[in-house]
Amino acid sequence: MTLCLRWKMSRPEQQGLCARFVTIIASAVLLATSQARAAPLEFTLHQIDGGKPGPTVLVIGGIQGDGPGGFNAASLLATHYQLRNGALWVVPNLNFESIVQRSRGVHGDMNRKFPTVAISDPDYARVERIKAIITDPKVDYVLNLHDRSGFYRPNHIDSKHNPKRWGQSIIIDQESISHSPYSDLEALARRVTSNVNQRMFEPRHRIHVKNTRTGEGNVEMAKTLTYFAINESKPAVGIEASKSLPTHLRASYHLQIIEAYLHERGVRSTFFVDPKVGASCA
Repeated sequence: MTLCLRWKMSRPEQQGLCARFVTIIASAVLLATSQARAAPLEFTLHQIDGGKPGPTVLVIGGIQGDGPGGFNAASLLATHYQLRNGALWVVPNLNFESIVQRSRGVHGDMNRKFPTVAISDPDYARVERIKAIITDPKVDYVLNLHDRSGFYRPNHIDSKHNPKRWGQSIIIDQESISHSPYSDLEALARRVTSNVNQRMFEPRHRIHVKNTRTGEGNVEMAKTLTYFAINESKPAVGIEASKSLPTHLRASYHLQIIEAYLHERGVRSTFFVDPKVGASCA
């Protein structure tokens, strides 16, 4: 398993890193549960500043509580990464109550409550707060992390590998977005997949780009966080890991894709396996 784009490890080293990665994830889950018991279930925003000029990337995990790969990856991003430039804003637990309850959405699917949500909806305050973060002038790019079923493939192969599946994909709503210096949604997503696919733990885990063409009449996707961001002139994509994979691999692939996006946007990051050991993603 590769966590940093330039790591080269033997299989024993990969297995050892997997074991440490699982331990980190277990600690994150225990911490989240203890916090949930001690405080209201509100999401947190972590801001990591690289100290030098560069874009600000917003990463959101846990919009659906049944995607542990996504919200664990976001938690690791918030606690085990440092930057050399730019800024990273991380919301690891957007739908915190649903994460604790292991539910896609205790009050319904939060990712279908954009751009409008009823004031009477229990998710109203959280949705409005994340909208304000997304539309903050400092935010240049939005990555929304999910876990979904099967393996997306452009052509039908079998019941788990076909165009109707979502796992192991980068979701774009359209090819490009106007009024942004980062307008090339599809071109950038394809560069990221090409980079990450060279470092798959297994070849069958390859990532593909899925264009939902939301503006052409996709009613369901028009309700999502990423499409809301796009309509606010903020480039945004969804990152989907496959639920057919164990949680530690899902989280690893999420982090690899995030690292690739940061690299493409010129942000240099460092991931720490523990407080004394780091690996540079130059």
